[in-house]
Amino acid sequence: MKSSTLVVILASILFIITACNDTTQKKVTYKSSGAISDYTVQYRNDQQELVKITIEPESATDSWKYEYMADEGDIVYVSGIYKDINSALLIQVLVDGKVYKQGSNKADTIKYLTVSGVVPYD
Repeated sequence: MKSSTLVVILASILFIITACNDTTQKKVTYKSSGAISDYTVQYRNDQQELVKITIEPESATDSWKYEYMADEGDIVYVSGIYKDINSALLIQVLVDGKVYKQGSNKADTIKYLTVSGVVPYD
């Protein structure tokens, strides 16, 4: 085998390996709002771990937000629940500043409001 052919083959293999590992990152933002009393949020963070926190809003206009950079195809997940029957909740997942998925409910203290999916590919 000629050395030029070997170089072309090796360069092609290196290109394929590099292309397969090439991922595009996108900014993911979880947002919640609309609650008038304490509520619990569980979300998947930048380390792909589940985190559970309690939010204490002062009014329905207060919001909570978490942002991180994610690879295309990564799982996004955020869920919330409240105990005050007079409350409500809006949960959004934004990708690069645009609403990707969202959900809302009002006066539902039994079911978790969950928004999930995967970071879309371009």
